[in-house]
Order: sequence, then structure tokens, then C-alpha cells
Amino acid sequence: MTKTPSWLDHAARHSSERPWTLGAVLEEYSRVEGVTRAETASFLGCDVDSLAWLSLCRKPAPDQFLEDVSRIAERFQIDGLKLAQLIRRVDAIVVLRRTTTAEEETLLLAARDRDEETEE
Repeated sequence: MTKTPSWLDHAARHSSERPWTLGAVLEEYSRVEGVTRAETASFLGCDVDSLAWLSLCRKPAPDQFLEDVSRIAERFQIDGLKLAQLIRRVDAIVVLRRTTTAEEETLLLAARDRDEETEE
């Protein structure tokens, strides 16, 4: 078995700060589901070192999602269906969060406008 490079953990953690990486997706999944990286790795059918390598990958492109997921799953010998489910779940959560934030901002602006009209 190949020794894991010393820099891998740092690079995997750093990738979680880049929204275009699977590192960001995996981090959000762990946070939302309340699971550890080891539990996420188990869900996908790999070990934690493989999950760290997986974190460094670019997220599948929307226009070739199936092909990208299949390629990643084959490369890392993980369950492609579970990877696709994980990515789609996180994507949905991100969209819902954006929608909620936009609605809250609209309500705040409407309330502020109403308060300004009342003061006049």
C-alpha cells in the first residue's frame, strides 16, 4: 500500500474552502448530516485517505454530471450512485439556503421601505 503524503490532509481541508471542489461538497454534507469524515467515507464505500484524495477533485459539471460521477467513482472505486446522491443533496441544500436568504432580504427591504413611508 502506498504511504499517504503528509500534505494530503491539509490540502483536503483547504479544498473545502473552494466551492468548485468535491472537498466543499463533502464538508457541507458532513456538516448538514452531522456525520464524520469516516462515516462519509463509509457511506461512499472508501477509506478516509481515499476521501481526502476525492476532496481534491473538481465537482462534476452540470452538463456532463453522469459522465463525471462515473469517472470519479471508477477512479476511486466508490459507489457512483451514492456519490451522485450526496452531491445532489448538497446542491439542493445550497439552492434552498440561497432562496431562503433572498426571501429574507426581500422581506427586510419591504419592512424597511414600509418603516420609511411611515416616518414621512
